[in-house]
Amino acid sequence: MLGAETSLKSLTSATRTGPASFSTNNKAGKSTVPYTPSDARAEYKRKHCAASGIGIGPRLHSECPFGVVADRYSPGDSEALKRVIKAAYRQVLGNMPPTESQQETSLEARLVNGEINVRDFVNGLAKSTFYKDNVFHSVGAQRGIELNFKHLLGRAPLSQAEVQNHIKLQAEHGFDALIDSLTDSAEYTEVFGSDIVPYERTQDSYAGMFTRSYNLMRDLGGMKVAISDNAQGRQSKTVNALANALRESTKPQPFSYVSVT
Repeated sequence: MLGAETSLKSLTSATRTGPASFSTNNKAGKSTVPYTPSDARAEYKRKHCAASGIGIGPRLHSECPFGVVADRYSPGDSEALKRVIKAAYRQVLGNMPPTESQQETSLEARLVNGEINVRDFVNGLAKSTFYKDNVFHSVGAQRGIELNFKHLLGRAPLSQAEVQNHIKLQAEHGFDALIDSLTDSAEYTEVFGSDIVPYERTQDSYAGMFTRSYNLMRDLGGMKVAISDNAQGRQSKTVNALANALRESTKPQPFSYVSVT
């Protein structure tokens, strides 16, 4: 479904006013989708969060309390579907378009048939052989994790501890568990829901993000929409910045005596 030709418009990440989204009421194949225990737990957590009645959304200060992902309309027409598939390939695969034979046609068909939603499609692309071979396993551990965050959460890791925790998760439970931990996370659900393709989101002032997030995403090449992540090298782009941030966070607070009269 992807063409070889691209343009600046097609390469630009989704903006705050128009993220790529798609929703369908077709549940024809829903009962045939294999479900694992981890899938069931993730679905339970999402339903539990929804039932709690807490307003969810991107936590962008300028939008509060109006930007709620759960209530956002997602189109279900063929053009929206094409846009979502194209945007998902571009975002998840780091702007490295696969050849026709490398495209996940069966995964696309399941999305078209309503068997899976956009979040499931994103999850499947991140677990694909193309992603493993050309993104994750072609770089070092730190670089692989920071690309996972960029592709699936639209941001850079916030700390070295966050990177180390996910390296440990991948080592102990495998690659698929690592991907599930991101797409099934509360953060993913809050920001993208089930119908929105992840997009870069560090150019705005999001609640809970450090001011260095913008610089970290810039280091990851998030501002270079026409360049693939593969072309930016195999070495980590954030390790030095995160190490410096860790040292600064452990320094004692400056203190000065104040005379009392």
